[in-house]
Amino acid sequence: MHTLADSHITHMVAASENQARNVLYLPSKLSKKAKSPLINMWANEKLVSINVIPFNEFNAPGTHLLDRFQEHISFDIILISGKNAKEQAKAKEKRLMSLKKAFDASSNLNTHAALVADASVPLLHTGHQAVAAWSVWHTGQYTEDWKSNGLSTSDDTETAAIAGAFGTLADTIDPIQDMEEIHVFSDSTNAIKHSLDPSIHSAQCYALEIPYTLTPWMEENDKLRIIFHHVPDCDDYVFEPHRSIHRLATSTKIECGHSASRSIAFSRKQITDDVMSNWSNRFRLSQYIGQFFMYPRWSANRLHHNRAKCKDPSHLNGGTWLKNTGHSSSLTSQMAHGLTSHAPIGHYRHRFNIGNKREECPHCEGGPPETFHHVLFKCLKHPTRPPDMPTYSEETPYWDFFGEFIMDNPGAYAFMDSPYHSQTVANSTRRVGHWAKSAPAKARS
Repeated sequence: MHTLADSHITHMVAASENQARNVLYLPSKLSKKAKSPLINMWANEKLVSINVIPFNEFNAPGTHLLDRFQEHISFDIILISGKNAKEQAKAKEKRLMSLKKAFDASSNLNTHAALVADASVPLLHTGHQAVAAWSVWHTGQYTEDWKSNGLSTSDDTETAAIAGAFGTLADTIDPIQDMEEIHVFSDSTNAIKHSLDPSIHSAQCYALEIPYTLTPWMEENDKLRIIFHHVPDCDDYVFEPHRSIHRLATSTKIECGHSASRSIAFSRKQITDDVMSNWSNRFRLSQYIGQFFMYPRWSANRLHHNRAKCKDPSHLNGGTWLKNTGHSSSLTSQMAHGLTSHAPIGHYRHRFNIGNKREECPHCEGGPPETFHHVLFKCLKHPTRPPDMPTYSEETPYWDFFGEFIMDNPGAYAFMDSPYHSQTVANSTRRVGHWAKSAPAKARS
């Protein structure tokens, strides 16, 4: 940044100069051809009403709070774990006892303070804004407050609650030089991380309030320590200070109206949800996916395969189907050929007039049509099938049955004359996803 010329576009943006916008948008022909994050940002600026500050005094190496006061800031984040429900319940009880001990000590001493933060984010259709609520405890006395946070995500609102708690603390305690410890309690690990992160993210405007408040305190008081505690979400064991703030946040209802602020994360999530909903709806149209696409069905319990529903398309974690084929090229090829019915089977040859154009199965007596369902359920060429798989069904395939079938039968729906297929089958262990968990031992080796 410091090595760039004053006329550089990045410097213009940092200085909020209108000239930067004119450079990007004029002439109009250039703006249509040019693609960049800056052009995309300004093209969609109306979707967001909360600004970010890319270049600020805390967003440089050596100026972060964690860089300057690393020994004075600590995080008490312990996630609940256990092999069974009993161990998890015991871990929750132990964790909440630890939190209660820390809160009791920090909320009653003259040199300590406890900040408790929580957020409420109503569903969009309710027409209510998100609410950030917090309480400040000092010498046994406490102050509660809240603020509406517009249309934002839970992490954004929780970060705003933490920032609000520090602001209330600054207004409540004087002088701050006598403080030794400030304990912050929140049930959001992301908000705890964001609250000390001055870089660009959706809750940056709230996160920057914290270093502006804390930096003078920590420069004047080398004894001051900040401890962030994570409060686990559990119904059986209640951390009362956090529950009271949760009630305040959830009981406060503020209508959105037409001027509610929108955070970056909220707008991104809304756009993603709209796109995924549209994609899911289109995926049920044969004009979109093709007339012969075998839309897989799936349920959490394979015993209920008759009531399984079609898998919704997704872009997350490798997508809906590819994540189960892992890095096996042969298995991915089998899956694609099978689900689209673009495979070396009689149905495909007859439909596209390829080869001998015969639809009959050459491997089964009587020459039944060699369709996707015939190969999956009946074909004698591929006899190995999951033991709990039904004998026949005209429905689209149950995902786990189909996966285990092609894992156990490398030749099903595959162009076996392809040397690439033979090589990848020979070199691949074909251990993939949750298919391998319930697949026969032969398929896992």
